[in-house]
Amino acid sequence: MPKCPYCKKELYIEDFFNTQTRETKKGKIKTKIGDFIGDSLEIGWHGIKILACPSCDSILGFSEYNRASST
Repeated sequence: MPKCPYCKKELYIEDFFNTQTRETKKGKIKTKIGDFIGDSLEIGWHGIKILACPSCDSILGFSEYNRASST
């Protein structure tokens, strides 16, 4: 698993996004990724998601997306 370079805590997708896990009729586990948990900025037509460690609050990175296509 990836680890925070500052506090060495393991990071999971659930730390950054709301997830829903369910079991299918055939017994497979399906996980659906939902809304982003955390801070985001809106600059013009673009949005920026700020990915921060949930343990030490250090900024790990940024993700840019087009707001017009995400709504």
